[in-house]
Amino acid sequence: MDLIRLIEALPIGGSSSAEKGYWLYRRLADRILPGMELENFRRTVRYVADKSPFYRRKFAEHGIDPLKVVRPSDLRDLYTTAEDIRANVQEFVCAVPDTAYETTGTLSKRPKRVYFSRREVDEAGWSGAVGLWGVGVRPADRVVSAFDYSFWVSGPVLQASCKVLGCFHVEAGRLDPEEFYDRLCDYGITVIVGDPSWVVRLSEVAERRGPWPVKLLLAGGENLTEEARAYVERVWKAPFLLSYGQTEAFGAIGMETLAKSGFHLNEFHNLFEIVDAGTDGYGELVYTTLNRRVMPLLRYRSGDVTRFLDGPSLDGTPGRRIAKLRGRVDEWTVTAMGNLAPWMFESVFRRVPGLAGDWQIRVEKLGTKDRVVFSAEAEAGAENARQVLLDELKKEFPEPFRVAGMGVLHVDVETVAKGTLRGQERKLRRIVDLRRF
Repeated sequence: MDLIRLIEALPIGGSSSAEKGYWLYRRLADRILPGMELENFRRTVRYVADKSPFYRRKFAEHGIDPLKVVRPSDLRDLYTTAEDIRANVQEFVCAVPDTAYETTGTLSKRPKRVYFSRREVDEAGWSGAVGLWGVGVRPADRVVSAFDYSFWVSGPVLQASCKVLGCFHVEAGRLDPEEFYDRLCDYGITVIVGDPSWVVRLSEVAERRGPWPVKLLLAGGENLTEEARAYVERVWKAPFLLSYGQTEAFGAIGMETLAKSGFHLNEFHNLFEIVDAGTDGYGELVYTTLNRRVMPLLRYRSGDVTRFLDGPSLDGTPGRRIAKLRGRVDEWTVTAMGNLAPWMFESVFRRVPGLAGDWQIRVEKLGTKDRVVFSAEAEAGAENARQVLLDELKKEFPEPFRVAGMGVLHVDVETVAKGTLRGQERKLRRIVDLRRF
């Protein structure tokens, strides 16, 4: 907040806090941010050494003196993982929190809980406002959000950003797109924000009933094919941009500019690394939070595979960028149905009578939408196995099937003959992603 107040007091770049921040970023990012990041990194290391039982224990286990840490490499092989947070969340908390969010929106039975202060909410909102200013959002705009609001950071951060921008904002929640269209059509909305698959479904409604005169659509939470993006832009006659974030980073890690040449990273509040990279530069994205005091994270392993992009974007915007995500390190597959992982479904397939043991989930595209196919081998004569499997999946995961009923995605269940799925493979791939991004 001290940096934000300093920027607001400067007689530069206009009267808006977001405008001033963007003005400075365009001119100073490559020269100033790297030094600021390292200084804030050192402060964060010393802070967690003093306040966090988890990190004190980790420093001792790795033989690291936090007072001698200058850069991330000085932490050697010390990283923070999702399982660390699930198992030890209270040991991460360094100050009294005002609020908390969880990694809901996935099908995980064990959501990660992350604590924050309202001051940190405001700071995340400010950096989001700077990014939104950069893509043309102004105080006169009218923004609507269709994010799921329960336990998820995206809605509150967007609301905080709109407060900084001084623009109109309405939180619709993840309504059925038909209802959304009916209820929001006369608000004079100029910016629509939501999940990519949900925006695609809304675009189908708008194609049939008539698009609104919007200037921008913005989405985050899953990947998107360029074919689907082109369809949305053709319907609305407006740019459709993507953002990328995680609850652990408190919202947006990065977002596209109008040039659509990679995600511009939020280096105001995070220091980023790519670890275990291959010869093509692709590896796991790792980040350290730099401004958080309630629950800071050192070298958090995002689980997402990407790479740094060289140079400024096509429109000259400075700062580091990453490519669209290639996939997940830990077998998570991001879909319109949520994040899928094999362990989530093992018990469901196991308890259905008549199944032969082998099963597989295919993720593909049907037009512009995700299609998730649950395929299981069945014993001869097990005619009811498919219906029982469908009923069990609906009972175990009701929310994805409700979303599928909105037309946001397709979910299918099939049974095949024993021996069909494995073929000549020694190890059966449980989740196969056939989409091309």
